[in-house]
Amino acid sequence: MEFREQSFAAALEVASECETASVVHAWIPGGPGYVVHAWAEVDDAVYDLTESNHPFAKADYYARFGVQESRIWRYDRVTFFTLVAEHGSFGPFDPALQPLTCAQEPPLASTASTD
Repeated sequence: MEFREQSFAAALEVASECETASVVHAWIPGGPGYVVHAWAEVDDAVYDLTESNHPFAKADYYARFGVQESRIWRYDRVTFFTLVAEHGSFGPFDPALQPLTCAQEPPLASTASTD
């Protein structure tokens, strides 16, 4: 996968319409290393509007794109919108995801989940 800045706005779109959504920012395999990407999750479904207008089964999406739990930052909806207001952007928020958009070996998420 290539870096897609619009993935952050797309994740916000899903979160704004679904009260139970979580937003995920992650390093995923792409190009010669990893790229930063975002999507939304509702239960066991992944909504990545940069890939499809239809949900993916979470296990299938993670397998297809090589998503590793150790390289994700998951935000519950309230935390996500609080960070949007604080940062004035749709992400990424964590310093481990900035200012890079790609890396050979990105950092692991030590305290990634805010659910």
